[in-house]
Amino acid sequence: MLELYHWEPNAASARVLIALKEKGLEFQSRYVDVLAFEQHAPEYLALNPSGETPVLVQGGEAFNESSFICEYLDEAFPEQPLMPPEPLDRWAVRAWQKYVDDYLAAAASDLAWAALGAPALEARRLNSLEEQLARIPAKERRDQWQAAVAGLGEEVLDKARERIRLTLAKTEADLEERDWLAPGGFSLGDIAVYAYLNFLPRISPELVGETAAPRTLTWLKRMSQRPAVRAAEAMSRTGDPYGVAAPGPEHIRWG
Repeated sequence: MLELYHWEPNAASARVLIALKEKGLEFQSRYVDVLAFEQHAPEYLALNPSGETPVLVQGGEAFNESSFICEYLDEAFPEQPLMPPEPLDRWAVRAWQKYVDDYLAAAASDLAWAALGAPALEARRLNSLEEQLARIPAKERRDQWQAAVAGLGEEVLDKARERIRLTLAKTEADLEERDWLAPGGFSLGDIAVYAYLNFLPRISPELVGETAAPRTLTWLKRMSQRPAVRAAEAMSRTGDPYGVAAPGPEHIRWG
């Protein structure tokens, strides 16, 4: 039996949850409350020392990194494939996944945290927040959380908005003549981009809206209507998976 340790069905957790649902795979859900810092508990760190979600466990083996988990699932369970059959089309899917990992994930997460995450964390009224942050064992994640809690600043958010604009130029171009981002049909590329970009119509309608990115907005709505996406998002414990956020991945050093 597959087990998935995950938070709300947004961002990285959404990528794997949607992939599992699209492929019709049975799995045991293990909810990890990121805003309660459950991802830094010793038992979770034994699965992933970086303290990031999600983690897939199969036969006692733990897998992390959502891109790799999704590709593993697609190869290990070839029914209902989420990668196209042609090599060039698979390249296009992987190019989108890398773009998400290197650029979109951090940018969308910064904007989502500023709009949604900080207020949600404050509402928890956690005692000794500084002590909890200091106990995060992985320096990269500790630095990310401390910076996010302190406030990201307009320079960081402006850079995030510019990366979103660059992403939208790509999505608008790819969607001009087809329904999905990569040639060959619906794929892991669509799942990866949706998992992060779906924050934006709510928090930055000036970036993702009818005027600025009409094809992307239509595609987001098409994605949200897929039965697998609905099933994944129904696993939210907050009842509004894109109404809450956590600090995202570290920005790549050269970006």
